Amino acid sequence: MSAAAASRQTGLKRLAAGLAFLCLVLFLLAIENKQAVEAWRALRDEAVPAAGRVADWAGRLPSGTADGLSGLKTAVTTNRRIVTADPRDLVLTGEFGPADEATRVATGAVAFAGADLRFDTGAFLHTQPLRIAAGREAFIAGQTFAERWDAPVDAQIELRRVAPEARNRPVAAFAPCGGAPGVVALLHRQDRVDMMVFRARTIPGPDAPPSALCGVWSYRQR
Repeated sequence: MSAAAASRQTGLKRLAAGLAFLCLVLFLLAIENKQAVEAWRALRDEAVPAAGRVADWAGRLPSGTADGLSGLKTAVTTNRRIVTADPRDLVLTGEFGPADEATRVATGAVAFAGADLRFDTGAFLHTQPLRIAAGREAFIAGQTFAERWDAPVDAQIELRRVAPEARNRPVAAFAPCGGAPGVVALLHRQDRVDMMVFRARTIPGPDAPPSALCGVWSYRQR
């Protein structure tokens, strides 16, 4: 490698490090104290991964696989961890009828109204946002959402915590669980909704036993 090429690569590495630091400083200057929580989340989910990608780009410079300045632009703007929603999917609301016999027997139709789910059987679930899981994630030991629902590995699974209808009251029993439910998982695909309900004190994931799952049901929009 010539001295000129080595000097150019050193300069690009310094530029990458400087840009990463500048992005962080500008980000911090742009926020107010009352936005501290949101700022931390953005820093964790966007700024830190971006800085890591810039460092990776700089590390690939000697091998010639960094794609120059275009590679730097891609490193700054691309976050592979973000799972995007299907633009055809709308906000989940309205009434959905059972898509199969098992769903008809267990819950009947379900109506979605904001955070509330109301079933034909008279059951009612008041929910709160928990997080978004990817289809590739396991909901019980040995099985992923994508496998169970024949969905893409990057499908967005909405996880909601089941909450009491009023303060100082326990969560009401949900018949398929034989007791109180804890978490609802929802996959919305155009006119179809797939649902899982988990028992109370359950965290869906690779360590959850099969007995944590109350049931899996499918619905079609009416």
